Amino acid sequence: MVPGGLRTERAAVARALMRRSCVAGFLVVLAVAFAACDGGGSESNDESTTTRGTDASTSTTEDTTSVTVGIICTSPEDAASTVVSAWTADDRAAAARCASETVVDELFTTSGAGNTWVDQGCDRTDPAAPVCAYSYEGGAAFLTTEGSDAGGWSVTGLRFLAD
Repeated sequence: MVPGGLRTERAAVARALMRRSCVAGFLVVLAVAFAACDGGGSESNDESTTTRGTDASTSTTEDTTSVTVGIICTSPEDAASTVVSAWTADDRAAAARCASETVVDELFTTSGAGNTWVDQGCDRTDPAAPVCAYSYEGGAAFLTTEGSDAGGWSVTGLRFLAD
């Protein structure tokens, strides 16, 4: 038979060991978290240093990479209407967002202010290059588009037809 006092001592020792292991575990987690944060005091620098060749020359360049999100034209119809609306508003930059430089240059040779172009929809006979038509008094304009739903659509061709 075990005296009652011995059981109490064993329970107290077990609790003390349990507390120590919890504290040790907490310190390990805290050390890992601190290391993952890299000390929290470093500042990022947009400059990078590149060494090339055997002469150990060093060049410093500034990171000029930019990503523009959310400004692609999501369909042939969107590309064509964006370009026509931008032309009407005399906004070359907005037109360039969804058209090639050649199309923008050709379209902006005349002012789009007050145009009466009517959207006639897009012909998707060739799914790789749908053609969107706009009619106006005296003729029509055909905007050829290229692209994909994932990568965006762009007007790559412009053709006029006079009555």
